[in-house]
Amino acid sequence: MLEKFQEKNQKFIERALKISKKLPIAAVYPLNEEALEGAILAHEMGLVDPIIIGPKKELENIAKKIGKDLSKYEVIDVLDMKESAKTAVELVKENRVKALLKGSLDTSILLKAVLSKDTGIRGNRRMSNCYICDTPFYKKPLIYTDVGINILPDLKTKTHILLNAIDVARAIGIEKPKIAILSCIEKVNEGILSTIDAKALVDMAKEGVFKDAIVEGPLSFDIAFSKKIADDKNFASKVSGDVDIALFPNLDASNIAVKQLELFSKAECGSLALGAQVPILINSRNTLAKERALSCVFAKLYHENIQNK
Repeated sequence: MLEKFQEKNQKFIERALKISKKLPIAAVYPLNEEALEGAILAHEMGLVDPIIIGPKKELENIAKKIGKDLSKYEVIDVLDMKESAKTAVELVKENRVKALLKGSLDTSILLKAVLSKDTGIRGNRRMSNCYICDTPFYKKPLIYTDVGINILPDLKTKTHILLNAIDVARAIGIEKPKIAILSCIEKVNEGILSTIDAKALVDMAKEGVFKDAIVEGPLSFDIAFSKKIADDKNFASKVSGDVDIALFPNLDASNIAVKQLELFSKAECGSLALGAQVPILINSRNTLAKERALSCVFAKLYHENIQNK
């Protein structure tokens, strides 16, 4: 293994490597060292076959800086971000790639190409992004959603976000995910919209919309993640202290929570956005190469899961 990953993520990597065929992906405008190295690392680990899209001369210069030989890879010479995004979408339509790995271009530029009504690769659901995190301070993998796409999702959008997250959970082996619909309090308050949406989602779960998932909400963060706190507050819960998926009320909350997890909890996270025709691996510009490669692990597991359905 070229990189040492945290224990829970290492197990996902081992599972992904048992899938013999590499996943064909497009690395879209990876114009910084971590972005390009992430795509190459994922290939060297045996996970993906990347087609690299961007200005070839600049990519070659970056490759030299990180000690990699770009001649081993197919490179499509495209000068700007917008054309790189459009080229990636065309590769999906041509069935040449099964996932898109975002490089250093703006997320909005990539999503505009993906979601174009005329030329995009929209799916049947709203797009949403999951962060799958391994932190030493939590006993199992943790999925945070939606991180990075929907600013203030309404109930319908939250339904799609939850369905996407459940698909991610099942792809990584969690058949009956325990889901916390988060808010600032653990009871319905007519003045707090997130609590009203949470109750509606729980009611939908009872009707079988989310299949075998266990859905509870509204839950405050402390009750969701601490069984002791739930017990101290006499709050009965089947998910407290054992959450697999945390659904945040809005982008502000999820973004702050993920960055806190990464900065202060030593979390190692990959990302997987669903809702388009193929998964989109949306990383921050400062995401480490190994975490970009980790996103490829989850994309490969997801692709294998849908192939086996």
